[in-house]
Amino acid sequence: MFASASDRADGQAAGRIVRRATQSSTARTYLTDVSGAFGAIVAALCCAGTPLIVAALAATGLSAMRKDAILWPIMLLSLAVAIWGYWQGYRMHRSRAPMVIGLVGAASLALGVIVVHGFPAMQMIYGGAILLVAATIWNIVSRRRCIMDAPS
Repeated sequence: MFASASDRADGQAAGRIVRRATQSSTARTYLTDVSGAFGAIVAALCCAGTPLIVAALAATGLSAMRKDAILWPIMLLSLAVAIWGYWQGYRMHRSRAPMVIGLVGAASLALGVIVVHGFPAMQMIYGGAILLVAATIWNIVSRRRCIMDAPS
């Protein structure tokens, strides 16, 4: 494949540079996926009054955080971070499915918290949370496959 030893060395050096750049970018994107989805889910469940989340806030002295004026911006910002992470993953692995599932989950979560009330809201919040977790896992797995398939 390579014409000479120097060409082979140049190819290996270029591979190391690409791998190193991809790993730092991957770590950052992984962090945005996980932290964005986790933050949005916790804020949404807190808005919904999930007993475990409310008890944890009370135990740590953060009961004042359980206000919609605080939680909605946190949830929306976290969703934006998660969607940005899905976008970064899409740019790497070119699979639209994690991003589409993440967008549907984000919309369901946000609408369940802000617009819809009662029992349907809880179904939308839990469904959105499940979709966000599924999209995050799918995005991480797709990125890992992309890195493993990259030429070394």
